[in-house]
Amino acid sequence: TVAAASISRRSFAEDLVKGSVVGISSAYLSSSSPAHASGGATAGGVYLLSAKQRYNERVLAGIKTFLSLDVKDLGQVNAFFESSEVGGWEDLSAAGYLLANAFRTSSSKPPDTLPSVKKWKAFAKEIELLKRALSKKDVGKVSTAYSNAEAMLDAYLDAVELPSGMELKQM
Repeated sequence: TVAAASISRRSFAEDLVKGSVVGISSAYLSSSSPAHASGGATAGGVYLLSAKQRYNERVLAGIKTFLSLDVKDLGQVNAFFESSEVGGWEDLSAAGYLLANAFRTSSSKPPDTLPSVKKWKAFAKEIELLKRALSKKDVGKVSTAYSNAEAMLDAYLDAVELPSGMELKQM
């Protein structure tokens, strides 16, 4: 009959569509490789590994420049702060914070609660004191501020999984 024939055609079409979807999806799932989502800027995962790699070079360049400063040469110290190039304070300041923030494992965790960010901020605070001493052109205060900043540096370097200041001086 006509009704039986149309039901048969309908069920045939439905079965065909179901079979196609199941066949395609199972073929796709079995042959696909795992997805590697970036996770966004703060959610952890693959993106943050690349962020760590990206900022490591800039941080290392800035730290090496900082560690090589002759604090008795106020012109050299001033040049470190005035340079916006890789190796200068401006670039180190940005890259250092971003590297510290790259150790965040959850987007719901504020950056300021991270140990690496706290250690960066402690180092940066000492650098600000160094800048103030430099503006007064007092070699003694510059030397003291530099020593204090250098003392805070190793805690930061350890938190961001970089070699210590002593190791960097030897590189």
